[in-house]
Amino acid sequence: MKFNKLTFSLLALSFLTLSCSNDDDNSVSVNLQDLQATIDENPTNGDIVGTVQSNSSLSLTFSIVSQTPAGALEIDSATGELSVLDAGLFDFETNPTITATISATGVSNQSTVTINLDNVNEIGDFNYGGIVFWIDPTDNTKGLVCAVTDQSSSIRWHDTQQPSITGTTSTSLQTGSTNTDLIIASLGSNFAAGVARAYNGGGFTDWFLPSVDELKEMANNRAAIDATAANNSGTDLIAEPWSTSNGYWSSSQESNPGRVYLVNLLVAGESAGFATNFASVRAVRAFE
Repeated sequence: MKFNKLTFSLLALSFLTLSCSNDDDNSVSVNLQDLQATIDENPTNGDIVGTVQSNSSLSLTFSIVSQTPAGALEIDSATGELSVLDAGLFDFETNPTITATISATGVSNQSTVTINLDNVNEIGDFNYGGIVFWIDPTDNTKGLVCAVTDQSSSIRWHDTQQPSITGTTSTSLQTGSTNTDLIIASLGSNFAAGVARAYNGGGFTDWFLPSVDELKEMANNRAAIDATAANNSGTDLIAEPWSTSNGYWSSSQESNPGRVYLVNLLVAGESAGFATNFASVRAVRAFE
């Protein structure tokens, strides 16, 4: 009879020991997992960027210990879901990576969160060798950039008042490169088109003299262009009341009587002038 009581007592003690041991193991083994994600820049406040996970089925209370930049993220304390708190901080040019450290009650380790931003083309970006001033509305991976400085502030379009070229130039967007090819093939590379083509900003060699509508887009986005140029050792676009000396040469030629269009970037307006006038050149290239 004593044997049975002793056996029962030992079994009870063994069960209690195992139970405590298992509880301790569960407590020690609970941990938070690191989170890494990649999203496009310029999200919307409230967008979900990811959830901090743990290996426990217990209810945890999550909190942000620190984050860089401050105020970028917020967390759902019950679920560990991270979302955008200040979308203005999710700017690739300023903060290409958002980081945070997350803790949870009763958990000894912390989670390291890394949010990498993908660059999305924006007006005023310094990329592709120049400054983005037009983005294709049907495909934001394509667009146009202009050089950070003028390639000339006083150059002729040609030394003939009304030069004749083989082919017809256009005033439309995305035609400046073809126009420049036509000009150089017929008239050589010693004047405005040749100066634009010779530019090699960013290591690119496909720069061209912009068309009328391309120059007008530059005028429409002049403030953004000037701000980016100032931050990248560039110069402002010339924007003053009309005269043939403060306009920019386009690669667009008037069909009759063969004069050439200049564009004033103050008013985004064009005027046909003789090719022997002197004006400025700001080269452009396409990206995709």
